[in-house]
Amino acid sequence: MFPLSLSGPQDDAPGQLLADLERRQDDVLAQLDDLEAKLSEVLRGLNVEVAEDDLDS
Repeated sequence: MFPLSLSGPQDDAPGQLLADLERRQDDVLAQLDDLEAKLSEVLRGLNVEVAEDDLDS
């Protein structure tokens, strides 16, 4: 379940939950991009070549 909001009533406005979920999704996607870049850097340091298709799966 989602935690109950302890903020003001404006947080209960229609669409606020969707906006919050979209923001969280954007945050997670940015974190995944950072992790992919770090992984690619580590693999380059190990002289391992990975096809782009392998990273997308």
